[in-house]
Order: sequence, then C-alpha cells, then structure tokens
Amino acid sequence: MNNIKLIFIGLLILNSGTIYGQTNRFDIGIEGSPGLTFLRGNDFIDKYHNTTMSFSGGFFFQFNFKKIISLHTNIAYERKGSITTAQATNMYGNSIGEVTINTNFDYLTIPILLRATFGKKVQFFVNGGPYFGYLLKNTFVSKGDNIPRTTGDNTKFNKRFDTGISTGLGLSVPVKTRFAVSFEIRNNLGLYNVSAGPVVNNGTIKTNSTNFLFGFIYRLGLR
Repeated sequence: MNNIKLIFIGLLILNSGTIYGQTNRFDIGIEGSPGLTFLRGNDFIDKYHNTTMSFSGGFFFQFNFKKIISLHTNIAYERKGSITTAQATNMYGNSIGEVTINTNFDYLTIPILLRATFGKKVQFFVNGGPYFGYLLKNTFVSKGDNIPRTTGDNTKFNKRFDTGISTGLGLSVPVKTRFAVSFEIRNNLGLYNVSAGPVVNNGTIKTNSTNFLFGFIYRLGLR
C-alpha cells in the first residue's frame, strides 16, 4: 500500500511538470542516504521487531533516451534489518535489565529502474523496477545497561540472494551545465524469503527499506 501511495503522489507531481527533450545521453554519479528499515513475514517479527535506522551508498549510471524516459541503475552497499528489545535474566531466572538487539543484513544491491523525468531547470522524476541483492553478512548486536555488548554472525542461516521491487520519486537541481544535485525517496520492498531454514509458524523473513537518497550528478554526452 505504501508503494502505491508513493507512485500516486509521484504522478500528481509529474502532471504539473513540463515535458522536455533530454539534452544529454548519460548521467553518472554517487548517491547515499540515511534510511528506515524493518523486517516482516512472520508473527514473531511482526509482534516484537520494530523499524530502525539504516543507510546506503554507492555509484549510479543512467542512460537517457531522447524524450522523458531513462534507464537508471546503481550498485550500492545497503544495510537492512530491525531492532527488538527484551528482558534479560540471570541463571536463576531473575531480571537483570533490558537488552536491545539489532539485526543487520548487509547487502550489495543493484536496482534496474525505468525513470520518467519532467521539467526544465528543476526536474521531477518517478521511477520503478526490480532490484537484486547479494547478502554480504547477517549479524546481530545486543547490548543493555547491565549486560556486556555481544555480537554474532548469522550469515549461514540466510540465503545469499534477495529480490523485490524498488519505487521512488524525487527531483534534481542543476548546479552548472554538466553538474546537478538530486534528492529521492526510494522504497525497496523485498518479495523473497531470505531465511535458509524454517521460520516460526511456517512464516518467512522479508526485507523492507526506505532510503532518503542525496546524489551528485555529472552529465556526459551532451546532444
């Protein structure tokens, strides 16, 4: 539902723009961001795991067709996951405080997006398409007031690949003829069960992230 709302808002913005002919063939650059992420797919995660902060960053390439359509892709390091809290107990079953556990999935992610761009100087865009992720590692970090910090590696319990749908909208502002800066809100909705083993109540583990991407663009191949 969030993805549908995102696309709808994007279309409303773009309807107010002016169609233009794109003046350069290629864009390259860097983009990165803070973001929000959570896991979903089974009763335990839905009840006890919450949204947490995340981040991503990488390089992008964009091929611009003559009209409004572009093909946009990037390779990025992206952290996904969730956070949960629980009561820790000692060997006698007595509570010794609250513990916070961060579950981190670190991916190398490649989206393949079709982008429509409108406007002249300040340009608005909306894009969508599949993404493909490769799991670098899955770790957990637990800590509490009276509990020592503990880390662990759960990579072997998860599948290496993830895939889903990316949707986003944003704007770019020219700085000079060949340079621009951009801002985009992009949601990556995981559609694949990333757990390599059985999940509670025959459930799944799927990822979701929303990134607030800031980019620096260099334009090549002026027409």
